Amino acid sequence: MTANIQSSRAQQSFGQLLDRALVEGAVVVERYGAPRVAIVEYGRYQRLLEVERELLRTRLREASEAASARAAHLSEAEIEALIESARAEVQDEVPHG
Repeated sequence: MTANIQSSRAQQSFGQLLDRALVEGAVVVERYGAPRVAIVEYGRYQRLLEVERELLRTRLREASEAASARAAHLSEAEIEALIESARAEVQDEVPHG
């Protein structure tokens, strides 16, 4: 269960807030009535990071597979033209100083 607490109260009782996060799973600190941060047990934080990394890996893999599938139907000349076009776009974006 997640507990919500105002930031002013969190400042006054930080140690209790940490204990509460360990027992209740998470504490959301609000400022002016809007959620700003969540305090979670460190193991849970690590698991969340790993899930996020795995999601990014999956998305990159899918994007790579989709790009490879599209490229499989292109001729060498079409691939070279796309590469040159991408290079030109990058050069246009780089500030010339």
